[in-house]
Amino acid sequence: MDALAFGLTYSIAGGLAAVGLGLVGAAAVGAVGRNPDALGKIRTMMILAMGFVDALAIIGLVVALIIKFLK
Repeated sequence: MDALAFGLTYSIAGGLAAVGLGLVGAAAVGAVGRNPDALGKIRTMMILAMGFVDALAIIGLVVALIIKFLK
């Protein structure tokens, strides 16, 4: 049962983080398509947003490891 909890916790967090990264990237590409002159600002905001989304994936991994080893 612990293995199932570990697998589901990390797979859900990782999968939703991947969806979030896809949405961030798609929005950035669309924004650059509408305003190519703002490429630098858009890239900076995209990298910042991707960092936040990856942080959520790392939190999911930590929670999964806590479930696996502290139970």
